[in-house]
Amino acid sequence: MAADRIAAPLRMERSTLANGLPLVRQEPPAGAATFAATFFAPAGWAFDRPELAGRAVLVAELLTGGAGRWDRAALARRLDRAAATLTSHCHPEATEVTLWGPEAHLAELLPLLADAVLRPRFDSAEIQRVRRQLLERQMRERTQPDRRAEKELFARIFPAGHPYRETGLGSPASLARLTRAELLRFFEERYRDRGAGLAISCREPIGPLTRRLEELLGRGGLPPARPGPPLPRPPPPAPEPLQIEVPGGSQVEIRTGGPSIARSDPAYPAAYLANEILGGRSLLSRLFLNLREHRGLVYHAASELEAMRWGGYWTAEAATEPRRVPRVLRLLDRETRALGRSDPTSAELDRVRESAIGSIWIDLENTASAHELAVDVAYHQLPPEYYERWPAVLRAVPARAVREAAAEAMDPDRASTVVAGPLARPAGSTAR
Repeated sequence: MAADRIAAPLRMERSTLANGLPLVRQEPPAGAATFAATFFAPAGWAFDRPELAGRAVLVAELLTGGAGRWDRAALARRLDRAAATLTSHCHPEATEVTLWGPEAHLAELLPLLADAVLRPRFDSAEIQRVRRQLLERQMRERTQPDRRAEKELFARIFPAGHPYRETGLGSPASLARLTRAELLRFFEERYRDRGAGLAISCREPIGPLTRRLEELLGRGGLPPARPGPPLPRPPPPAPEPLQIEVPGGSQVEIRTGGPSIARSDPAYPAAYLANEILGGRSLLSRLFLNLREHRGLVYHAASELEAMRWGGYWTAEAATEPRRVPRVLRLLDRETRALGRSDPTSAELDRVRESAIGSIWIDLENTASAHELAVDVAYHQLPPEYYERWPAVLRAVPARAVREAAAEAMDPDRASTVVAGPLARPAGSTAR
């Protein structure tokens, strides 16, 4: 019975509101006194026109800066009194708005989420404040080696017009063009769409919860979901690393990566394990063990597989001293190529796999991390029992499938590399 209570957050339920919005409900972790609710909409920066770049991120930030009868200061006080938070996160495909707070205040807090996604204020002072913040983030993209390397890597991996090419922040010129009317237009177009959805982790049963949300979000039908943007074919990778001089600091950031698979691809479980072996599983990964633990060449080393609705990308990264860049580049290339050329040993695969499975139970220790699983199920339209089955799915992946998935989803022959920082000598290309 105790184990059953612990696993309860993995058993999710689905419903559909009268207006067509899909809902995923998740039971909070045993003993948790909090809830979490996320509304997502097809409002990512892939839908920005080039001359209006930064619009999606600016709108996302404004949703939590005043809504309904609450200006920014009043909303912050209201949330603070209830020990609650309201945050937003924008990525290429969508924007997520998440409310977190005590379960005892669910009924009085959910209207704040409804205000944020239905009635944002877009106050002039807030627009100026958020615009200044985005200008500061643009500056960090130019002056911080890690941000600069990431930005330039995406520009190398994906062609102009691809939804994953940009970082969403735009330029000073594009931000200056964003009037309040343009922000409202984007909001009306992208947030009132049947491609939106909800994920809520709370103890209220799904029937009453559905009715409560219908009262808050309306019962009128929403327009059909609009198609996503076109996906231009990625260009051939550049043969040599791009080297960028970023003065100041003492370490060089290295990023390598390429296009990858969508979350719906049948090879995703095997590709997930391949990434965990390469650099996703922290202290157990090959990049950590072979570049940092055994050789002491880097300050950090990791990899990421970002599998989204429309497609994906993978990246491997490391930070090192300028004089060690050539050696680290060779080792990064060696490790990524080895992953797709030979099967992992049974011991390595089992060690990484069981660690990944064990991390699910850690996610269930609090509402915030457990809720991420519900958002994943809701956004990617996964079966409600997806995470109940996930351990068995991972245990069924053979070593051969991991190698094959790595060769396809993390192909170094389709990858590009960027080196950014206080470079001491060339790492294979002309600095700029």
